[in-house]
Amino acid sequence: MVSRLGSVDIFPPAQDYIYMDAASVGLSHAKGAEVISEWQRALAERGTVAFTEQDEVECLDNLNSAAAKLFNATAQDIAVASSETVLMASLAWAVMPEAGSNIVSTATTHPSTIYPWMRVAEHTGAELRWARANSALTIDPDQLEDLIDDNTSVVCLSQVEWGTGQLFDLKRFADAAHARGAICVVDATQSAGQVPIDVGSTGVDAVATSTYKWLCGPFGTGMMYVSPELQTRSPGIVGWRSHRDMWDFQADRLEYPDSAKRYEFGTMAYGTALGATVAANYLLDLTIERIADHNRTLSARLVEGLRELGAELLGPEEPAQRSATVAARFPGKDVADFTRTLKQADIIASLRRDFIRFSPHLYNSSDDIDQALSAIKAAL
Repeated sequence: MVSRLGSVDIFPPAQDYIYMDAASVGLSHAKGAEVISEWQRALAERGTVAFTEQDEVECLDNLNSAAAKLFNATAQDIAVASSETVLMASLAWAVMPEAGSNIVSTATTHPSTIYPWMRVAEHTGAELRWARANSALTIDPDQLEDLIDDNTSVVCLSQVEWGTGQLFDLKRFADAAHARGAICVVDATQSAGQVPIDVGSTGVDAVATSTYKWLCGPFGTGMMYVSPELQTRSPGIVGWRSHRDMWDFQADRLEYPDSAKRYEFGTMAYGTALGATVAANYLLDLTIERIADHNRTLSARLVEGLRELGAELLGPEEPAQRSATVAARFPGKDVADFTRTLKQADIIASLRRDFIRFSPHLYNSSDDIDQALSAIKAAL
């Protein structure tokens, strides 16, 4: 039997629900949520007496440090903003693939991963190339790699696909991109917090993530690793924090920091960064490797049970290409009604298109999986 890694004291809803929906919104770290509330209350009651200019610097610096550990990078390689989307958009305009070049991605990636690159391609005339999925919504990695050629400027992937949980080998695609003079950019919103990410060993050029899913943090915060080469580019989104000395306030010049902090551009709901830091450090103390092993064991148990119940599993069959996310169809069942039936039994998962997506995390146990399978069997 596999026990919870995260206790119900840290994740209170885990005692009321069998919550397998981290791929949608992860359960928030209770102390992290408390820190955000305390910051907002203090700001409302005392203004800048409670939140000084130094605090405004340090709250992002502390999250930079946690993100650096998460990605096996250095703090100067990290930028923080309000979401993965704005960071990815800023990066896309900084890279700005030119006409005649192409951007390789998958047709199953999340819109926030690729829309920024589509917008830039619309502006420059660059081509989008799509790897298409089979009937099980699986991308063939060989087909994906075959799309990369001498005209490729960017390979843009979700490390874990939002729908099926398909897991890509980042080193393989970073190496393939670099061999053709391209860069490899990764959306880690579905992977950060559930699988290890090592920018050093994989060689990826940028990794961006939001914090409200597997990182057990709040809405309103995103983090991005930026390689040293991309730290020399002019970001697509700039603001007062983009300056080398953000307190300089000289409008007639813009001198970027010699770090990823040039991608930090403006004021945000800073309390969310405080909460995200608490949550990220909690996961780092457990270690992402331990969380990955825990989640892999639970998802394997879930996959086996779903197969026994006659469900159609989506995504790759090879365990090495799977994450903790499990997607399934139930032949003969109206998937929307079936999802509601499970919710009435306090089994929380996501309805996505014509399938149900289960995403157990560190606050789940093998007993949760067994109870969920029993509820699914009863519903069937």
